[in-house]
Amino acid sequence: MLEVHRYREHTISFRIQRSSTTLYRRARGTIQYTEGGMFWTFTMSGAVDTFTTEAEAKVSFLQQAQKWVDDRLGS
Repeated sequence: MLEVHRYREHTISFRIQRSSTTLYRRARGTIQYTEGGMFWTFTMSGAVDTFTTEAEAKVSFLQQAQKWVDDRLGS
């Protein structure tokens, strides 16, 4: 299921997937943001095959995406 979150006026959307071979979870998604009057989409993936629960993968991906926004667009 696609999850969508707003952070500092930007949209973070992602899915949590479970690996069929290892039973670990990973997150993949996009950050949609506006910079310099232009609309941009950045694709990112979280740590691969690291998390045993969906909640761990979700928290980690959101933290990583929020840090990317802060680093890219300033705190």
